[in-house]
Amino acid sequence: MLKIAITGNIASGKSLFEKRLKTLGYKVLCLDEVTHFLYENSSVLKEFLLKNFNTLERKKVAAIVFNDGVRKKKLEDFIYPLILDEMNRFFAENEGEKILFVSAALLFETGLDKYFDKTVLITTDEKIRLERLMKRNSLTEKEALVRIKSQGNEDTKIQQADYVIENSLDVLTLESKAEEFITSLNTLL
Repeated sequence: MLKIAITGNIASGKSLFEKRLKTLGYKVLCLDEVTHFLYENSSVLKEFLLKNFNTLERKKVAAIVFNDGVRKKKLEDFIYPLILDEMNRFFAENEGEKILFVSAALLFETGLDKYFDKTVLITTDEKIRLERLMKRNSLTEKEALVRIKSQGNEDTKIQQADYVIENSLDVLTLESKAEEFITSLNTLL
């Protein structure tokens, strides 16, 4: 089984890339969705959030961690083992698949890249990401910039990734690039 990680900074187009892979018949686990699931269903996480953040509301927690690096690290240290358990469950449940994909926004920053055979980075110009993020999340420019700046440098990620897919055009172009990427992966099987 070939394990491929998809990553990219916020509003780069990871979700659209994932969606296209799914329509092509591939299994994709989105770690953002795993995190959302844990927020809703993990009593252990809820207890941690109440103790350390005095809230269960994701937006309030996000507002805190995007402005407080120490508390952000504390949350990450707590939640990443829970996320890793879900990722390993996904691998075990789909062990018969030739290729599995996992999307992780903070792949390199968290060291999760060590669990994958290959990594693909979706890149987009920061100005485009800023516009997308403001529109998608109804954020002010200042709020969106805080989130963008909280992630690792894209140039560094380009050097770390096995594949880089640029996404500054339209959805159809990204879908076409996803198909080309799958074709290139099939040569590895």
